[in-house]
Amino acid sequence: MNKKNTRLARALFLMAACMVSTTLPTRASESHTPVADSKRACDEGNMVGCVNLGIYYDTGQGVPQDSAKAALFYSKACDKKSATGCHNLGVLYEKGRGVEQDKSKAAVFYAKACDSGYVLSCANLAVFLASGEGVTQDKAKAAELYEKACDAKIVTACFNLGSLFSAGDGIAKDMIKAAAAYTKACDGGFVAGCANLGVLYDNGDSVAQDKAKAAGLYGKACEAGNQAGCFNLAVDYEHGRGVAQDKAKAAELYKKACGLGYQPACKR
Repeated sequence: MNKKNTRLARALFLMAACMVSTTLPTRASESHTPVADSKRACDEGNMVGCVNLGIYYDTGQGVPQDSAKAALFYSKACDKKSATGCHNLGVLYEKGRGVEQDKSKAAVFYAKACDSGYVLSCANLAVFLASGEGVTQDKAKAAELYEKACDAKIVTACFNLGSLFSAGDGIAKDMIKAAAAYTKACDGGFVAGCANLGVLYDNGDSVAQDKAKAAGLYGKACEAGNQAGCFNLAVDYEHGRGVAQDKAKAAELYKKACGLGYQPACKR
């Protein structure tokens, strides 16, 4: 009986706040701590300064932590078409940090930033569109935005795109496109993509079956702490699929998968 975990992970991954700080010019005759420089720049209409000031308050760098104040500075920057300001404001509304949680507002700010070419926001808006949180569910639009972000090397978007194509829920199922997206995620260091790609090679689903390659992908995922990768590699070692049979190694990997929270491994 094949007890391999052949289910593909389909979790959606949001990008967290993107606190992108840009160096500002300073004047030799003035006191110029980073906070002072940012405040001066913001007061003079430089939206980079406003975003940076928001970052300092949001993270408590050089000032008492105050996400409500951060929201004011991000809002000022967003109103002046700063994509980073809009994105960071969207994160605050999504998380309810410094403002009342409101995913509909978060989606609005992510959309503004995405429309300005800020691909992290495109990836986050796609998560909302795929799940229907804060917006009307639209998986076809989500796939379009994931693809845009994936092309810009946002690896979580690549993984999410692969998950949509493999599920075929709301869009046409396409395992070839799923494999391509998981490959991009894996190559970019997002190891859940490696684990899912391993399943495709294990089963010969849209790719030439290659159990040794599958085992290698599971190993890469497991080394980075991915529970599905550890479990599937354990099954391979237990039954000698793609690797030399080694039941002691299998037991070690089942234990690791269990420790990572994968309950079926705890019963092996």
